[in-house]
Amino acid sequence: MQKTIFTGALLTLLLLAGSPAFALSVKDYEAKSSRDKITVLADFVDKMTGDLRASNPQLSKNIHDYFFVTPAGEKFAEGLFNLEAELSALDRAAKEGKVDLSKIQIEGVILKVVKDKFPPPQ
Repeated sequence: MQKTIFTGALLTLLLLAGSPAFALSVKDYEAKSSRDKITVLADFVDKMTGDLRASNPQLSKNIHDYFFVTPAGEKFAEGLFNLEAELSALDRAAKEGKVDLSKIQIEGVILKVVKDKFPPPQ
């Protein structure tokens, strides 16, 4: 039962990645100001966690906290740190000509970071 709920929640997250209301390329995201980047992230995480809240309130809270709760002694929340690491890796790959940042959606990158932290049960 728990695996089914978790799998359904992750499927919901993956479907959100294709939502036209949130489609923004990494290139366009990186061109935004720091304040606008946080707004994009907050809007997407709020939408994602809001959709999850009914079926899996604990996962919804965990994802929210992952991005927005900074542990004592740290400068950033773990999710923000991991998102920046993922974006840095993409920037390096783009400089090497391996990826086109205009063709990668930031929402997909956020979802990857979430899935890496909260993988579905096996």
